Amino acid sequence: MLTRLSIRSQVAWLSALLIIITAITLTTSYAFRTAQLTEKQIERQMRYAQNVLTQYLSSQEQLLVTATRVLTADFGFKQAIATRDNNTIESVLLNHGERINADLMMMVDLQGELISISAKEKVTNKQVTEKISKLLENANLSQFLVINKRIYQLIVLPVKAPREIGYAIVGFQLSKASLLNLKNLTSLDITLVVNEQNIVSSIDELELENERNDLSVAPITTLDLLISKTNYFNKKISFDENAGIYALLSTSLKEVHEEFNQLISSILFIALLIILISMFLSRLLSKGISTPLNYLMKLTARISRGELKIAKNEQQLPREFNELYYAFSTMGEAISHREKEIKFQAEHDHLTGLYNRQMLLNIIGERISAKADLLLASINIKSLNQLNDTLGPENVDAILRTLAERLQTYIAGHHESINIGAAGRVDSDEFVLVLSISDLHKIEPELINLHDRLTQPYWVDDIKMNLELNIGSVNSIMHGKTPELLLRRVIMAMRAAAKEKKAIRQYVDGEDEAYLQKIQMIEELRVAIHSEDSPLFLNYQPKLNLSNNKIEKAEALIRWINKAGNFVNPEHFVGLAEKSGLIVSLTHWVIKNVAIQMEKWNEIGLNIRVSVNLSAQDIQHPEFVDYLLSTIEKYNVSPNQLTLELTERDLAENEEIVVQRLSHLQTLGFQISVDDYGIGQSSLSKLKSLPVDELKIDKCFILSLEACPKDQDIVSSTISLGHKLNMQVVAEGVENKESLALLASYGCEYAQGYYISRPVDADAFVEWYNNYEPNY
Repeated sequence: MLTRLSIRSQVAWLSALLIIITAITLTTSYAFRTAQLTEKQIERQMRYAQNVLTQYLSSQEQLLVTATRVLTADFGFKQAIATRDNNTIESVLLNHGERINADLMMMVDLQGELISISAKEKVTNKQVTEKISKLLENANLSQFLVINKRIYQLIVLPVKAPREIGYAIVGFQLSKASLLNLKNLTSLDITLVVNEQNIVSSIDELELENERNDLSVAPITTLDLLISKTNYFNKKISFDENAGIYALLSTSLKEVHEEFNQLISSILFIALLIILISMFLSRLLSKGISTPLNYLMKLTARISRGELKIAKNEQQLPREFNELYYAFSTMGEAISHREKEIKFQAEHDHLTGLYNRQMLLNIIGERISAKADLLLASINIKSLNQLNDTLGPENVDAILRTLAERLQTYIAGHHESINIGAAGRVDSDEFVLVLSISDLHKIEPELINLHDRLTQPYWVDDIKMNLELNIGSVNSIMHGKTPELLLRRVIMAMRAAAKEKKAIRQYVDGEDEAYLQKIQMIEELRVAIHSEDSPLFLNYQPKLNLSNNKIEKAEALIRWINKAGNFVNPEHFVGLAEKSGLIVSLTHWVIKNVAIQMEKWNEIGLNIRVSVNLSAQDIQHPEFVDYLLSTIEKYNVSPNQLTLELTERDLAENEEIVVQRLSHLQTLGFQISVDDYGIGQSSLSKLKSLPVDELKIDKCFILSLEACPKDQDIVSSTISLGHKLNMQVVAEGVENKESLALLASYGCEYAQGYYISRPVDADAFVEWYNNYEPNY
């Protein structure tokens, strides 16, 4: 069809067509690219807003906890509650609520009955009474309550005098003013929803009503940003699923749509203008118009491929093409700048500006690939959480930034690593420094110099602060050639330095292998605990009653043969279980299997009291007592058939809870024994107040008892002390007849050791018991 037209008309039409294609290609490419970046920006903005909201609720919770504890610690308040002085209670609640600007203050008794209430907004007793029982049943410290379409963040704390006499409830209302403050911080609107009904929102009420259909939670896509006319994108954050309370974070998409519309309008306008000009001047420009169009087409293709850096235009183009070129250049610079910001955030720690963990690994890998010899130093700030509580997050952040600046300054001054040095923040209180090294003998002086630089005083509001740092180090010459291995080992060296209370410590060969072996053993132990055909088993070591030469007690001792068929030292794997959090499951396994065995022994008339070893984690676990009681009930074992053994260290940890629960178990008939007595932490003042029936003297005093007068004095005095405190005494580690005779002469009730019997399995124990004859 075009062939029927003149050449000038063909040029005009072709020019118009090319401009249209250019405009469409550019618009589509830029729109999709911008939409993708906008999508990522919205996602980051949502994450940031969620963090701000979470931190806001956390700070509100801390304020509520502090205010409530001040209230519950008031002696006059406690006295008023105890005497049911309602006027005083109401006055205290009112005054305290005004001081802390609380919106809701309540006092309820132990049965959940409302004693007094003080609220800024009108609240009836009936409205509150219906919800008190649910508040008290909920174990969470911080809770949310909805009354009269108002949402309160509450703290429920018991009032003790010294026993619990009631519960104080303090709350702040999540009002529109607080949501507007959060909106100022996050630039996002927040709507609080209860049972799919909007309660309060930072969005204007009229706009909220108009945009009600847009306030729905749905995943956002690039096409949604380009095509959809939805004005808001929302993200749901649950507060209380059972009560149907959640927050809706909303970001407006109006500006995005407007920018897209303006973009399309601008490019279409420019395209239309050029088309009109090209058609009007086609006779004059037919020869020269193809060159700039081809040039612009190439430029458009480069932009669509992501080549956003556009060189200065050096060609002589018509004015309209120069303007279009400038628009392309400005657009490319804007997109390039935005990509640089995104890349920086993806590679750096937002607080200190140092590299993050992944980027640090990439840098180490690049340096190793370049055949550089590296020194890695991991720096840990001791007790950062305590500093945070003492100085506040803002001041601690300032200290962290100062530390980061010192690391950067140190790198700049390191003559061997101008192009190799790097520093990163891999955890809240952990930093990693990468330097080049040329001589292993320079490592120690380098680390000392680094420690001295970083421990120089820090100033916080004219207050001089000194940080205690632990530094661990590795080098790529001796300790590995892969980034992950070096980073893992340097952090391992740093944590070893903190554990050993050393300022500087280098990685020691074999520690990583030992660590991985421990991890493997922990996983194998986890499988063994939950396996039906478990390689774990129990042995029983008898305890001899020295007054009647009868076997009345035995100790259950756990044993393990691993996959390789090797015997694993119980002290080793039990210690690992304690550190890895498996000890509770392991103890449950022991209790269950002891109960099963005792049920069998009861059926054959073998009446033996069995000792079970516990740890501090066991007795502090909230479900331990219930599990113990339900298990022995299931297998028809009486509490007076079990002795619970804890070490002095376990009794000293969280002493209040331990004493409370052991006292309860003692009243039920369980016997409580202190294991390894004499080498732990208990003082005599604590020992007299502990619910203990039995002292078990550690074997280190018994093994050479017959030959060591000092051990004899210690053992005899310990036995005498135990008797004066109305406790029975057990001596473990009896290896010979002479020691057994001495123990009997001292009045020791029970003895345990290889001289009497080694630990044996249940069947062998029954056979040994039936054939036992006293041998002293």
